Amino acid sequence: MKFFWKMFFATMFVCVICFSLGGYILINFNFNSLLESEVKTAYSFGDIVYYSLANELKDNENFYMNNDTNDMINEVAESININTTNGKIRFSIVNNEKESFYSSLEKNLDKRLLKDLSISQKGYTLKQTESEIYIQAFRPAKFFGQNYYIETIQDVTYIFDNQKSQYNMVMWIIVGIFVLGGTLTFIISKLLIRQVVSLTKVTKEISAGNLSKRVKIKGQDEFSLLSKNFNYMADDLEEKIYELKREAERRERFVSDFSHELKTPLTSIIGYSDMLRRKELNPERISLCANYIFTEGKRLETLSMRLLDLIVLKNQEIHIVPVLIREFLEEINFIISPQLKEENIEMLINLRPAIVKLEPELMKTVFINIIDNARKAIDGKGYIHITGIPDKDTYRIIIEDNGKGMEKHELSKIKEAFYMVDKSRAREQGGAGLGLSICDQILRLHDFEIEFYSTVGEGTKVTVIMKGVQSE
Repeated sequence: MKFFWKMFFATMFVCVICFSLGGYILINFNFNSLLESEVKTAYSFGDIVYYSLANELKDNENFYMNNDTNDMINEVAESININTTNGKIRFSIVNNEKESFYSSLEKNLDKRLLKDLSISQKGYTLKQTESEIYIQAFRPAKFFGQNYYIETIQDVTYIFDNQKSQYNMVMWIIVGIFVLGGTLTFIISKLLIRQVVSLTKVTKEISAGNLSKRVKIKGQDEFSLLSKNFNYMADDLEEKIYELKREAERRERFVSDFSHELKTPLTSIIGYSDMLRRKELNPERISLCANYIFTEGKRLETLSMRLLDLIVLKNQEIHIVPVLIREFLEEINFIISPQLKEENIEMLINLRPAIVKLEPELMKTVFINIIDNARKAIDGKGYIHITGIPDKDTYRIIIEDNGKGMEKHELSKIKEAFYMVDKSRAREQGGAGLGLSICDQILRLHDFEIEFYSTVGEGTKVTVIMKGVQSE
């Protein structure tokens, strides 16, 4: 059963049960109050009759002295006429043998109740005839040393009729509640669960592959909070699935690029070696083939070593030490300057003094690789500027060149393995497209960051953000 119908029937069940129980308690309380009042009235009528009889018999005691006791009481009872707002009090007088010797009652009811009453005990019972219900009350009395009972009867049919009509009214009210309340509950329930219905539809669409679908949030109730949290979860799920797709694409591209990088030199080596094996070549041709085989072999060696570095770095723990940043960059400048001078590239270094905690050999690899990429991007004369700036608790080293620059869509891929902006040129210069992948892995080990900004035709700016900086 759907939640809507569960809520609907539960609400209706609770309403009907509560109203029925409340109505039953109220009606019975009213019924018992009226019945108790009628019993008291019956007892009070018995008391009035008794005291009237007793006074009359006492006042005429000498006059009745020589008569039979029952006859005297009968005679006095006949003379008594007691009227109330409800009319004349009618009663009967019952002797010790449980027989009525005087009665002005309109109904003659059995007196079985007297068997259960002691000689001084009051009592009442309900008697039902074909169309009426009465309270039959007995009050003990003593005249001339003998015990009697005074019987009075109250018609209480109206109490039971009233109770029955109230029960009927409650039943019709319950029917009304079921119809009117059911309609209102149906409408209100629909309004309350519309957020859940919307959430269910969005869940189905997301499970069907529409990851961008979100729940429209209305209000501030618990369902709105649930929808808001669901949207957060959907955002995370979409991002993770997108990341998994990108990772799968990267892996696929890695395998494809790796196969291609491996296939090209192997084809050359096999082709040239086969040529040496099958044909008789002159010494100059033999030297040329051997040179190709050597060059492609070295390229395979470089590729293997870079891949090994990449694999080792992913599982490596580094030993970080404090390093003077100025001395660190001067050492790198000493290593790379000869090649830059040879290609007429000017390198300017402007560093503010600071101490940075890093692993020197690994970070040398990073900066040499970045500077070497800048060199490769410059055609002919150019410059590379290196600037070091402390920024709060970090130190930023900015490496700028005036090379060819890159398109924006290439910046997000340059850290991927085997990705080369200009593949033919990179291969000519001995590149394998693994340099920035290794740099990125080294920076991750240090918890450092790297940012790229580039404009085609103007150059590239690389910023390495290093943490753990201290004043020199």
